[in-house]
Amino acid sequence: MEVLNFTREQLAQYILDNAKDSVIDKIKALLEKEGEIVAYTAKGKSLTKEEYISHIQTISRKIDDGAKTYTSNEVKDYVLNKKSRSE
Repeated sequence: MEVLNFTREQLAQYILDNAKDSVIDKIKALLEKEGEIVAYTAKGKSLTKEEYISHIQTISRKIDDGAKTYTSNEVKDYVLNKKSRSE
């Protein structure tokens, strides 16, 4: 497969001159999705606004149902003392 090197302007012109409608639709969908990302999970997964709201609502429901929560100091102590626990 040939690797094409374009400036932004050249890429835009190449797309205008050569891309099929299906490719244009895919580019549009990709750009729209990219623009919607508002957060990332601890594992690096991107979240749209809707996914983020759903994620927060799920966490809130779990807390309401009695899930264990931790204070900032408890988390800090856990992280700072993790190395000594594993030795």
